[in-house]
Amino acid sequence: MESPPLPADPLLASALVGRGDSLDERERIAELNQKRDWDGLLRYAEERQRRDPEGSDWGVIAAYAWVRRGDYPKATSALSRVIQRNPEDIGAWNLLGESQRQAGQPGQAVRTLERASAIGRTSFATFFLLGEAYRDINRLDRAITAYREAARLEPEFARAWFELGAAGIRLGERDEVRGVLERLERLDPLLAEELKRRLEGRRSP
Repeated sequence: MESPPLPADPLLASALVGRGDSLDERERIAELNQKRDWDGLLRYAEERQRRDPEGSDWGVIAAYAWVRRGDYPKATSALSRVIQRNPEDIGAWNLLGESQRQAGQPGQAVRTLERASAIGRTSFATFFLLGEAYRDINRLDRAITAYREAARLEPEFARAWFELGAAGIRLGERDEVRGVLERLERLDPLLAEELKRRLEGRRSP
């Protein structure tokens, strides 16, 4: 039996980068996120949003808090409004796709993240999350393509290499997996060990 997928939490937090109108606000957002105080972060975002109803940043921050709380319908609703106002907000697209995926709607997540990948062609997070969504619908060939692009865009992102190798194991692409293992051993020995374990398990009768 395969291990469950690793969470994408660090990638979700990337949607918060640069949000807020001042250094104090950005520091407060970072502090609440580090404490994992999702209720506090949501209250802070909603308070600021009342002062600035047109500010899309606060809608994204509130949606992030809802995603972390597992309230995916509210997150999806908020992110859809943000994207209507600002269709170039790649962080909002990424959060929307991951919210849909976590809510058990991988097909919708694929459609969302495919659109996002056409907008954010240099966003490694978008391609990684797209790979996760493809994996969820068992399109491992497309997942590999997406993970490979994420690793190309951010070669130091060990998770992309790990998931690329894990998908390769399931498809029997041993030559590529060996190359991934070499890279992963330098980036993250613990993930490399997990990938080796999966590879050995696949070889066992």
